[in-house]
Amino acid sequence: MIISQRPRFYENKLVPVEINPVSLIDSLRQLRMAVHNGADKLNANEPLHDKWNHGGMFLTFSGISLAFLRLDYQNPVLSSGNATASSFLKDALARIPCGLPDVPLIPSRLSPAGSFSPLAAVTLRILAEVAKSGWGAGERPSIAPELIKCLEDAVNLALENPWILPHGEHRMGGDEILYGRAGLLWLLLNVRAHQYDESTTKLLSPVLAKLPNLIGVIIDAGREGSKHYRQEHSDEDAHPLMYAWMEGHYGFGAAHGATGILSVLLSCATEEISEYISEIGETITALCKFCVAHSGHLPKALPPRDSNEPSELVQFCHGSPAILLLLGVAFNNEQLTQGYWHPAWDQALYQATCRVWEEGLLSKGGSLCHGVSGNAWPWLLLHDAFEYKADVINGARSRFFQNSAGLESLDESLPSRLTPDFFLSRALAFMLHSFETRPYRDDQVPSEYDYCMPDEPNSLFNGLAGNLVAWAETCAVVQARLRRMMLSEDRGSLKNDHAFQEALRCRLGFPMIGGNGARGAL
Repeated sequence: MIISQRPRFYENKLVPVEINPVSLIDSLRQLRMAVHNGADKLNANEPLHDKWNHGGMFLTFSGISLAFLRLDYQNPVLSSGNATASSFLKDALARIPCGLPDVPLIPSRLSPAGSFSPLAAVTLRILAEVAKSGWGAGERPSIAPELIKCLEDAVNLALENPWILPHGEHRMGGDEILYGRAGLLWLLLNVRAHQYDESTTKLLSPVLAKLPNLIGVIIDAGREGSKHYRQEHSDEDAHPLMYAWMEGHYGFGAAHGATGILSVLLSCATEEISEYISEIGETITALCKFCVAHSGHLPKALPPRDSNEPSELVQFCHGSPAILLLLGVAFNNEQLTQGYWHPAWDQALYQATCRVWEEGLLSKGGSLCHGVSGNAWPWLLLHDAFEYKADVINGARSRFFQNSAGLESLDESLPSRLTPDFFLSRALAFMLHSFETRPYRDDQVPSEYDYCMPDEPNSLFNGLAGNLVAWAETCAVVQARLRRMMLSEDRGSLKNDHAFQEALRCRLGFPMIGGNGARGAL
């Protein structure tokens, strides 16, 4: 069957996984097995490279290296007590060449995710040194001065960038995570998450000192985008912060728009974004209302860019999973949630979840960017928010209605539906089903779901490496939830329970965006 004959998505006949100890233990067993089997497939099918190419994390081999580094970080939740030591770190280091690629830094390519930039190589070489130190458990690592100099040059370029700039044959916004300043900000936040030896700390200090300036120019770009949209169109649809995707079109998806940019901003330290929190909160509410107005879909852009392409996609880069991911990140910020929660947040959560559940089994396959595992990942973040931040969320709801006399909830039944199990049951159904996607499933047995083979079948955002990191993240979430169930009679002991805290530590969040703060493994 050729690709054009496939539907955009398959009818979802899955059943949400019942959340109980038996089902979670079985899911954890299957996911761990898939991670190890998938790693073997990846090593067998992806050749080693002895020099860098021009690609970034998104599609080329550098993303595969990052996947193995993440698996090494998460190894405590990927093996049972009697398992042999994994080779994830060895596999990662074998895929990280020496030196840097012979490509210049250019203003439109400042994220390690995109292509034609040395920053993917810089990222991997820094993380490799940290990983070799046991992710902070051993001696403090030393970072080569040439890598720090490249970071410094990138920050200086970023601070000079306008809000929109030339990008090949086009003009694009300069802030998205795929190519722009938000991707660079995420890299710097993860570099800052570690401690280094004295000489490295001294060299890094002036670079990291510019983080507030970088945050400021990203906020200013959103303000400028909103101003231009109001001038060209109307105030009615404008949001406080709007980010150009292609010139004249303001994007909302996670890879190319506001949801991804705001998610990274919310990973900054509280004091670094406190002066912008009202604009961020009001923009999130505007995005939620925009989503609700489209029955849970999140359109690609305002105004629509291509009338021949569906505007209501359901995928990470463009669509409903992006608003779910942003809300999952938002609930981790107590200042934001307490001050700016709005009933539209609940409505968007429910409607977007329904759209992803109905339309999220994309025929493109299992990828992070536009596939089953990427669509499921935001539900992991939302499970954690409603499992561990329930008091904050419920308090924010109560304060909102106490301060909004006469304003009724959009749907008073929603809080009782938005439970941790509501999200985790769907996440597990999708993650376990993604075992059926190529290239993890490599047999030719006919299937009801005829998923495509990705163009880059081993890559991080379009292939098997992305599935591995999604399954590993699910292991961390499930293991933490299981441990909490075991200690349900003594919740106070969770703070001192090593197994529970280790599982929480292993939640890295979505690659290049996060969700649980910057843990230092991108």
